[in-house]
Amino acid sequence: MAWSWTPVRRDDPELMDRPGLPVSEVTHAYQVLQKVNRQLGNLRSLKTEMRRFLREDCHDEETIRLLDLGSGSGDLPLELFRFLKDRNSPATVLTLDRDPTAVRLSATRSLLSVQGDALRLPFVDESFDLVTAIKFAHHFSGVALRQLVAEMTRVARRRVVVLDIRRHWLAYWGFRAWSQVFTRNRLVRHDGPLSVLRGFTAGELIELTSAFPKFSWTVRSYAGFQLALVGRRIHEGSGAGLGRVDRPDKSGAGTFP
Repeated sequence: MAWSWTPVRRDDPELMDRPGLPVSEVTHAYQVLQKVNRQLGNLRSLKTEMRRFLREDCHDEETIRLLDLGSGSGDLPLELFRFLKDRNSPATVLTLDRDPTAVRLSATRSLLSVQGDALRLPFVDESFDLVTAIKFAHHFSGVALRQLVAEMTRVARRRVVVLDIRRHWLAYWGFRAWSQVFTRNRLVRHDGPLSVLRGFTAGELIELTSAFPKFSWTVRSYAGFQLALVGRRIHEGSGAGLGRVDRPDKSGAGTFP
């Protein structure tokens, strides 16, 4: 088989998914991941998707209800809340994570935080305007991954956004180099490169959406080896949309997931 820039997808468990880790070590890992979000493009890509959401799906003065899954310490949901507030868009933001340390850290940011299972969301159908999963979906594969998307589409009234990693050897080695320079945290040094190998291709994400015809699907590529899988609920009379892959976003360069 010819050599490829895209490694075979891995399914090894990440250290931070294990129960019983020291709270201090997990808390420090979340602090490092906040730096990752700031430096390596996650927040920039997310804000671009939020602008699209406001422009395409929000045409009234109702309060936007946003749910973020696998929120970690809540730094990105907090930035989304501030982003909406700065644009005079009233919003409530709810975070969900199964890790009690993550829930506690989110609560310190004055966010509404729930400890729960993303595969069995404790919410009624179409109860949120926007449901996001930011660098979270790669923790799942097979049936569990489809169940994650199923739950997101079930509770989303307007849109879902899955922002995750494009699997690529440059992203893998880039993050390994970054982690050697910027952190000594063993969880991040182990899980970051592995997360890249558990990432996706655009085709894999589009293939995943075939089971959810009530949404029109798009995959967009962003700098920093990021992919955004975006689903917009199809309302009666609008016609069904086919999944597609947009041209890569050329803005920014030299970043890694």
